[in-house]
Amino acid sequence: MSVRHWAKVPRLRLPHKSRSPALAHCPHKRAVVIKSLDTTPRKPNSAKRKTAKVRLSNRVYIKVYFEGIGLNRLQPHSVVLVRGRGPRDLPGVRYHAIRGQFDLPALMNYRRARSKYGVKKPDRQKLVRIPFTEIAPSARRLVAYQRRRFLVYKHLPALKYQAGRRQYWLIKARLP
Repeated sequence: MSVRHWAKVPRLRLPHKSRSPALAHCPHKRAVVIKSLDTTPRKPNSAKRKTAKVRLSNRVYIKVYFEGIGLNRLQPHSVVLVRGRGPRDLPGVRYHAIRGQFDLPALMNYRRARSKYGVKKPDRQKLVRIPFTEIAPSARRLVAYQRRRFLVYKHLPALKYQAGRRQYWLIKARLP
């Protein structure tokens, strides 16, 4: 083709094709479980992945993958929240169910990747003031070491002396 032809008839850009068309440009949609299934993944992998056929709130039927272990089958008429991007090794499954929303329970005892499994952020253990005299003698050496470790200016002897004489210090409540 010549440059004149390109100038006269420019190339058209193809429109963006959605990977999750059933969501209709929404980040999430509510869905009702129709039937629970066990699906086997593609060639190099082998397992029984928990999936379900669901009906979205816009009356579209899709297959959804449930991430994580410990899922006893979801009953029909259970309500789940669906997001896009299914697992790569399950053909025909383009959607994930979000844990911890509606009838799909969150997985407990997960510390990492909590957002995948719907786990809330655990409360940080609060530091408690305990009088130094109430600490067991075996743990006193540990506390003294911690005091020295947390001292910022170790080269100043006055601060070392004050830290050693203090009655109270912030320590964790888990000491024996």
